[in-house]
Amino acid sequence: MEELFTQKTGLKDKAVTVKAQVVKFSPGIMGRNWIHLRDGSGKADKNTHDVTVTTQDDVKVGDVVTIKGTVKLDRDFGAGYAYPVIIEDAKVSAK
Repeated sequence: MEELFTQKTGLKDKAVTVKAQVVKFSPGIMGRNWIHLRDGSGKADKNTHDVTVTTQDDVKVGDVVTIKGTVKLDRDFGAGYAYPVIIEDAKVSAK
């Protein structure tokens, strides 16, 4: 996950593929499912250890998945939900 944060400028609006573990799944919010992924990299105190992903696909907490989606930067959805890096419109290709 840390690479997404350290290389975010170069990844903006680009498709990426990420393999990581699902640590949180929130379905049906604002017309999409929200996944939090971690791969063991990054630092919790710098919030570079967890990336949020939006998708139409379903997953379960604990699944190790491969996703492909588009990196977006500085997305603010209101109500305190702001993300410096987020992967949007992802497809889950492996569970």
